[in-house]
Amino acid sequence: MDNFIPTIENSEYLKLLQEIRELKDIKKFSNQDIADKTEENGESVSIQTIKKVFGPKYLEQTFDYNHTLIPIYNALVDKSDNDDPINKILNTRLEIKREQIKQLETRLEAKEQKFKEREHFLMELINDLRQELKDYREEINSKNEQIRHHNSSMDKKDVKIRELYDELISILKDNKK
Repeated sequence: MDNFIPTIENSEYLKLLQEIRELKDIKKFSNQDIADKTEENGESVSIQTIKKVFGPKYLEQTFDYNHTLIPIYNALVDKSDNDDPINKILNTRLEIKREQIKQLETRLEAKEQKFKEREHFLMELINDLRQELKDYREEINSKNEQIRHHNSSMDKKDVKIRELYDELISILKDNKK
C-alpha cells in the first residue's frame, strides 16, 4: 500500500489519514510533538512531512502509508506490543467517538441550562405581564365606574338645570301678563 493516490477504493488510507488528523486535535499534539514522538519510536518522520499531513491541502498530496501515516499514527496512540493495527484503529475510532460524545453532552448541558434560564425569564415576564394586565383591567374598571358616576351626576344636574330653566321661563311668562 505504499505511495498511492487517495481514492474511494483506498478507503483505509483515507480513514487513517482522517483519524490521525482527528486524533491530533483530541490529543492536542503539536507538529513538533509528533515529530519527536516518531523519532522516539524509531519511525522518524520529518517536520515538513508532518506539516503537510496536517496542512489544509492534505487531500491533494500522497503520503507513504507505511513510512509516514503509520508512524504518525503510532506517535499519536499509546503503543502496546500486543495490539495489532486494526485494534489500534478501532480503539482510536472509539476514543474519537467518546470525545465527540463528551463534547456533545457538554454542549447539550449548556443548551439545557440556557433553555431553563430563558424559560424562567419568560415565565417571570409572562407573570409580570399578567399582573400588569390585571392592574390595567382594574384601573379601567375603576375609570369606567368614575365615568358612570360623573355621567349620572351630570344627568342629574342637566335635569335640575332643565327644571330651573323651565321654572324661569314660567316666571317670565307670568310677569309679562
